[in-house]
Amino acid sequence: MMKTANDLGYGSVKAIIDDKEIQFPSVFTIEREQDIASPVEFESKSQKDEYMKEFLNHMDVTISSSSIKTPGRFLIGQNAVDQNLPLTHFDINDYAGKAESDYSLILTLSMIAGAAVEQAYEEGKDLSEPLKVNTRMAAALPVKEGSNIETKNMYRERYAGSTHQVTFHNFKNPITVTIEFDKIFVATEGETAQLFISTGKDKDLTKKIKEDFDTRYPEMASLVKAEDLIQAKNVVSIDIGAGTVDIVVIVNGKALVSASYSLSEGYDNALEEALEVLRDKKFNFSSVAELKEFLATKPSPLSRGRYEAVQKVVYAQLEPFCDRIVTEVSRSVRKAGATIEVVYVHGGGSIPMKDQTMLRTKLEDKLKDFNGGQVVPVIWIPKEKAQTLNRDGLEFIVDHAK
Repeated sequence: MMKTANDLGYGSVKAIIDDKEIQFPSVFTIEREQDIASPVEFESKSQKDEYMKEFLNHMDVTISSSSIKTPGRFLIGQNAVDQNLPLTHFDINDYAGKAESDYSLILTLSMIAGAAVEQAYEEGKDLSEPLKVNTRMAAALPVKEGSNIETKNMYRERYAGSTHQVTFHNFKNPITVTIEFDKIFVATEGETAQLFISTGKDKDLTKKIKEDFDTRYPEMASLVKAEDLIQAKNVVSIDIGAGTVDIVVIVNGKALVSASYSLSEGYDNALEEALEVLRDKKFNFSSVAELKEFLATKPSPLSRGRYEAVQKVVYAQLEPFCDRIVTEVSRSVRKAGATIEVVYVHGGGSIPMKDQTMLRTKLEDKLKDFNGGQVVPVIWIPKEKAQTLNRDGLEFIVDHAK
């Protein structure tokens, strides 16, 4: 039985399959006839071993499943990026969501099948024989989808209600993997992150949470222990992703669905707005991905002026986005009608926004209005953990599920 913890984000897929950590961009390419490459051949066993060790970075598939209507042969994730072909990705402006999208299944089924091929090769199995996988999976949906029982059931049924076949076309002879799902657990993004924090399982994470608290709120450092922070029962979890911001309110240790919201925009939407301004100012960026890469790269002395000018435009676009997050948090807290003890901010978008924006200060100021003027601590999850909290919470669910 394979175990899959699948955090399918708009920007990247973060997963753990049988203890193997997996991450790749949430993109694929629909291959045209002229894009199809010749089968891969190897000059030595060591070359083949190296290729198969990273097989998830080379996925070239067709999928046969009654749950998927999108036809074609697909290059998945990193392989799609490496080929410099037009990329298909989640539409961050689309209200349909992940549960209805074929893209969710294309990426997930390819990943599970690719992991099965890696495992089979490592175990010395004959890849000319069809592989069969039976997996138990925990997945997450944004709050606006995950709080709707019909949507959750529909998403679960798309996996569990069919047998799926993934065929890899990397080699002269195709590799076929049949996938069946034993059980599907569908959780809510943000809630799974908070679940993992509260377990205290990651000692380094707990230590970093306390360090962030002590640095930001030194006057309370000696009064509040790390355990007080991670085991707080009344919490707001803010998950800033590429395409959504999930605000989950937890009261008395349980998620309060009626007070939890998804903001249907994320960090990449703010960058899209910045991109329009940058183009008007004659800066040549073709995509959000290119802009993100530029911002993440340390500028040389020759490019520093350009870097700072671009950074200034981006920062100006991020503040209105911060204001919209604060407005949604205010709505959530008012609806919850409970005293919030601590706020956690995480997700891929939280990493640049920690230093690039005034979001933490704005949240603190707003939350004072609900706490008699007293500070409600806002904790920023460290960048090395910010993107994987939901994934780690899903692994905890799939490991402890009956």
